[in-house]
Amino acid sequence: MINLHRLITKLFPDRRPDWEQKREREFIQAANSFKTLRVTPEGGMFIDPEELHEQIVSAREQLKHLVHKPGAPSRPFKAAADLQLEQETSPTVEAPEGALDYIEVVAWRRLPSGSAVRYVCLQSTSTGGYSVATANLFSGALESLPTWVDGNTHRQIANALQVGELHWYATVTEAMDAWNAAV
Repeated sequence: MINLHRLITKLFPDRRPDWEQKREREFIQAANSFKTLRVTPEGGMFIDPEELHEQIVSAREQLKHLVHKPGAPSRPFKAAADLQLEQETSPTVEAPEGALDYIEVVAWRRLPSGSAVRYVCLQSTSTGGYSVATANLFSGALESLPTWVDGNTHRQIANALQVGELHWYATVTEAMDAWNAAV
């Protein structure tokens, strides 16, 4: 049997990347470590749910430092509390000099007329604040977005970042409301 396996391996080598082969071996090793693993005659697998639960609990304990607790502020946006304090004293908060990284956030608002507004906001990774970079109005007659929207939006965002006249707010809703008030 061993010789047959060697012959098949030489005739039909595994051409998958090393990382994929390693991942498969690790999965097989993990599956074989279950004490209650049974294979049915039809090819299905059965694992005792209690054993699986124990494995999950122990893995969670080992990786506890990587898990983000719901409701707790995430680490990069710790400055959001400071932003909220500044927000109370000033309607707009200026981004600090070193704030060069942003996350693009797209928000939609339905108008009473049936039209929709798409806001492309930036979220500062250092402060957690939001600023509307651009907004587009779509009438109710449009079934889908035109093809030019995405390319034009990227250009508008780049211009907003270069000009640097962004006003920062604590929430997306506040940023959208401020944009509407300015228009």
